[in-house]
Amino acid sequence: MRNDKLKRFFALLLSFALALTTLTACGRQETAAKRGLVVACTTYPVYLMTQAVTQDVPDVTVDLVVNQQISCLHNYTLTMADMKVIESADLLIINGAGLESFLDDVLASRDYWDASQDMALHPSEEGHDHGDHNHEGDHEEYDPHYWLSPTLAGQMAQNIAIGLTTQDPAHMDEYQANADQVAEQLTALQKELRAEVADLPCKELIPFHDGFAYFADAFGLTILASVEEEEGSEASAREINELTQLIQTHHIPAVFVEKNGSDSAAQALARECGVSVAALDMGMSGDKAGGGLAAYEALLRYNIDTIREAYT
Repeated sequence: MRNDKLKRFFALLLSFALALTTLTACGRQETAAKRGLVVACTTYPVYLMTQAVTQDVPDVTVDLVVNQQISCLHNYTLTMADMKVIESADLLIINGAGLESFLDDVLASRDYWDASQDMALHPSEEGHDHGDHNHEGDHEEYDPHYWLSPTLAGQMAQNIAIGLTTQDPAHMDEYQANADQVAEQLTALQKELRAEVADLPCKELIPFHDGFAYFADAFGLTILASVEEEEGSEASAREINELTQLIQTHHIPAVFVEKNGSDSAAQALARECGVSVAALDMGMSGDKAGGGLAAYEALLRYNIDTIREAYT
């Protein structure tokens, strides 16, 4: 008898929880229907892809959470302005793969959509803490900088379309059509830009940190090493010596820093080896007013042009 009462109690409790969840979701959808769908994107690449997927879809507002001139989110701290954007959104879309560790407390208390779902990502290099990917039961750490691969950026667009449809099913066809177009254009762009670096005399890169692995894979390049092997820690004398030997052995004509990032270690290395320094763009910040797919394509073209100029 007691077990039967407990079963009925837990059944009622579960029913109440499900009803509350349904009411909350319905309330959010009703609010979105009245004012239009408001989408908050944690990073600039997610923002650009979401702009592209929502192009020409009525009553959708896309906003950016981290709207600062930065090269990396390591040690980033949320601001009041960031929180305001998040709290006002019907849908929060994150890059995922552990990039937004500064959002852990926020993500634990609200729904969000992970743009990295079901992607084949690189395991993170040993010693780097980028967090866990969102595969159930999978605790391996992954490199979160996948947006620098046109192929994976296309997959990001597809994931974003699915996330938007959960909140706005009436425009599912428009979101999917836009995402398909994004993926198609990025496939063509990758082929075009890969051909532009196919004849480089040197295809090995030494960037400032290890965020360009997906970019290198996409365009037939190789990352030999990074100036900063661990985020936030300067290269030691031993590491500088090892980098010097790599530059001399492989005849590397330039080392690469990042826009809006530190360049002191790279400049010292360049002086030691007699090579040049050029700046690549991680795409973590940009013009909020302009964008979508055109801004993303411009980012990739800038990086390819920078490498060509430094190596020829």
